[in-house]
Amino acid sequence: MTRRIFALLLVAGALAVFWFAGQTAKAAPPAQTPAGDPGRGAYLFAAAEGCGCHQTDKGFLAGGQEFDLGPAGKVYSRNITSDPDTGIGKWTEDEIVTAVRTGKTPDGRQLFPVMPYHIFSGMSDQDAHDLAAFIKTAPPIVNKVEDRELNVPVPPFQPPAAPATAPTEGVARGDYLVNHVAQCSDCHTPTDQAGNPIADKFLAGSSVEGQITPNLTPDTETGIGNWTAENIAELLKTGKRPDGSEVTGLMKQVVDGGFSKLTDADRLAIGSYLKTIPAVKNVPALPQLPGTGGDMNNLPSVLALVAAGIVLLGGGAFVWRSSRRKN
Repeated sequence: MTRRIFALLLVAGALAVFWFAGQTAKAAPPAQTPAGDPGRGAYLFAAAEGCGCHQTDKGFLAGGQEFDLGPAGKVYSRNITSDPDTGIGKWTEDEIVTAVRTGKTPDGRQLFPVMPYHIFSGMSDQDAHDLAAFIKTAPPIVNKVEDRELNVPVPPFQPPAAPATAPTEGVARGDYLVNHVAQCSDCHTPTDQAGNPIADKFLAGSSVEGQITPNLTPDTETGIGNWTAENIAELLKTGKRPDGSEVTGLMKQVVDGGFSKLTDADRLAIGSYLKTIPAVKNVPALPQLPGTGGDMNNLPSVLALVAAGIVLLGGGAFVWRSSRRKN
């Protein structure tokens, strides 16, 4: 009898051990998706230069800007307002985050990399959700944007693993803002003929929309090597260079609409980071017209001169023919 009781106790103990093992082996609860904060998202929106490609005369974030890709075709910035029919009002916050960081839309379409998801792919989980939460607050605007016209396939993109949280201070913070939020490279890094950034000329100056973008590397002759981190932060705040001159054109828009709204600490973090990147000797210039040695910015002047030449030639021919008749 005693043996039977002992055996039953052993069996009961074994069952208890098995039950406990089963509970321990259960999968851990899935990680909670961070909830986006539209207030913080507004700050990141400013740091991301106000998503300027989507700002048109149609209204705030209503899209429609054309990007002519030459032989590759054309794409248009999307309406990313909360309009449910012509915007992204039906998208969830998670779907916006996916599009921002991977270029993949809810219907499975891959966006053309004019949309800088290759930059935003390194944005932290919390920051991406905050930005998406702010975008969802954009008032609905009805604006049906033309569909893209591509003659080439969209290149595949495999996003890296994004950090859960962003660095909060110092050079690491500046690195994060420059390379994963503010899109500095899109304007200040020259590209090859295929449109790919030239890696060994990172932030060494380029041209955008007929405007030269300066060399931001610490090269003392062609870059900003003689500037301090504080000088850079001041330019981002006020648009003023150390010599007292002020930025114009696209950079003025970026300062007024974006960098001037950042904290002093974040502007200084950007300045501190830019002091650490490799110095590159490079004097950026406008693209050359094929076979002329001139730049594309001179094209209107050239056409005006040609027109004037035609008028003068026609006038000379008329006078010549008139004088022949009199004789």
